[in-house]
Amino acid sequence: GVGRIDRGFPGFPESELKQWLRVTKEIIHPNFDLTPEMLTHTRVVDLKTWQLTEEWEQGEWVDPPVEKLTEYITTAMQLLKNVGIACDGVTSPGAFGKRKEEAYARAVLDAAMAVNNNPRPFYFLHLDTDKMPSIPIWHAQKDKGIAIASIVSCAGDWFGATGWDKSDADLFITRDLQGGRVPAVLKKELPCVLVGHWPCFYTNGQIGFKVLKEVKSRLDAYDPDKTKTIWMKNSEIGRYWMARELSDIAVEKGQIKINTQFPATDFTLSLDAPAKRIVAGGRELRPVRSRRDFRSGTFLVEGKQTFVAFDLPLGETALALTA
Repeated sequence: GVGRIDRGFPGFPESELKQWLRVTKEIIHPNFDLTPEMLTHTRVVDLKTWQLTEEWEQGEWVDPPVEKLTEYITTAMQLLKNVGIACDGVTSPGAFGKRKEEAYARAVLDAAMAVNNNPRPFYFLHLDTDKMPSIPIWHAQKDKGIAIASIVSCAGDWFGATGWDKSDADLFITRDLQGGRVPAVLKKELPCVLVGHWPCFYTNGQIGFKVLKEVKSRLDAYDPDKTKTIWMKNSEIGRYWMARELSDIAVEKGQIKINTQFPATDFTLSLDAPAKRIVAGGRELRPVRSRRDFRSGTFLVEGKQTFVAFDLPLGETALALTA
């Protein structure tokens, strides 16, 4: 509740805010999604007076007033846009909106379309350390390319450093690279989203940052040739899942035709037949001999299976195969 990021913070030098925004946009944003965690993460703001109320975003607004949701989230997104950050979704402060998730998801979608003309945003709300993760899609309008993805974390904030959370790399991935939550999820070839609180990486002797570096080191050892993992932003995972779930795929006259209003980069298909040549959308794909070299614009044959990777555009894409 100190102030608005687009108007500066009382007692905080304007030059430092500008420098912080520059670093955020130039270094962090290319590798991470930037989202509002609503307006304060603490007390709810009265948008008419810009004063704090007695209600809390992660308290009373776990069961929020539906009629206020869209304006509240729109305001949060607009503040970021005012400083040059077009967000692709939101992070929920605590369990914000959880008891009215359908309305919450609708409000985020409407806000994203109004502020950033983004018909395919995401929101982060859920964390499940037991079940295999999924990416629920809400409010899909298949013919219009409109939907919103719920990004679900498969691990707790085990980076710790707050004094409340555990701080243990083994919970993510053990030293022998076999145990922990991450290998179990990756073996199922499912999205593996980790969650941590940025300030906690650097407090209390940088405990959280040390755990993060150890987890990254173990993941590099787990997948040394980069054939089991690919790092993606939450927004990229959401858009990929929309393409996966909401595209029409048909076999017609020896071709595979994909019709979609949900474009995605690095889209992949698995075909139950070996192929010698593949043309996707008029572009010939390059054959590769190993998963290490498999990426968008290529195909890989393993036994009786062919794996295809390409950027999926809006509309119809035809795949022509030569066996």
